Amino acid sequence: MFSLPTRFAGLGINNPTETASSSYHTSTQGTKVVVEAIKGCGEFSSACHLDAISKARHESQKALDEIAKQKLDAILATLSPGRQPLAPVQFRDGLALRYLRHPSNLPAKCDGCGANFTLQHALDCKKGRLVILRHNEIHDCIGNLASQVWPPVIKEPIVNEATATSSDPGLRLDLGIRGVWQPQVEALFDVRVIDTDAPSHCHRAPNAILESSSQEKKRMYKKAVEDRRGTFTPFLLSVDGLLHKEASHFIKHMATALSSKWDKAYSIISSYVRSWLAFAGVRAVSLCLRESRTKWRSGLGFDDGAPLASFME
Repeated sequence: MFSLPTRFAGLGINNPTETASSSYHTSTQGTKVVVEAIKGCGEFSSACHLDAISKARHESQKALDEIAKQKLDAILATLSPGRQPLAPVQFRDGLALRYLRHPSNLPAKCDGCGANFTLQHALDCKKGRLVILRHNEIHDCIGNLASQVWPPVIKEPIVNEATATSSDPGLRLDLGIRGVWQPQVEALFDVRVIDTDAPSHCHRAPNAILESSSQEKKRMYKKAVEDRRGTFTPFLLSVDGLLHKEASHFIKHMATALSSKWDKAYSIISSYVRSWLAFAGVRAVSLCLRESRTKWRSGLGFDDGAPLASFME
């Protein structure tokens, strides 16, 4: 099971049955000095034996590195050089949740509201704005990927301005990307990350939850966007990484555009895009598990630069 790719709930670990031949060759090369001594074909030398082991290991590792390079070269060439996909604790959290294990070293109580800190509470508690930061992690990932093929990407485009004479707060979406569905037409997206295992959703299928949320967003935004000659697409996914059908269609469309621009196979780019979205999902969930829900306050007693003049006198 662990040898399956991540899209099939595996880990992508090499299957030992597929590496048995090369492992056997490495073993025979590393033990040939001992074997020849046992057969009486030569004298045993510990120095020669250690040298044979070292040489066999080096050749084996070199061969494995070359295979890995051939498989991942196209993807690694396009990764952002300044950012690691996952921190160690984020990887461990994602692995635990994938295989229905409880993440380690979680606090007993929520530092925001004092409730018992269960996994469900961590994903749903709105104290500390971590739910918003979880949303922003996915929002930024999509925007950064889309900017590679449809620049520039507008973050938080305003559809309707807020008015001072009424209580209307206006209408604002998450992303505006020109030319996605039609040339020179603004495509607006609104992102939502949904905990499909929340108590309020316990009697509904995950796909049904995503679909109802999609219809809700369309009722809120679609007419206003189309009145301004744009298109509206809800981008919905669960905290487990399940994409709504419209989000999945957009990911495929973006992968096709990136494949054409970078002149690489669609399968490689699709894997790249989905991998980075999966990384963002793991970071977003780990954020709710690990970050503090209390505000860090300056010990100087002020939060802006207003009192600095008194120190300059």
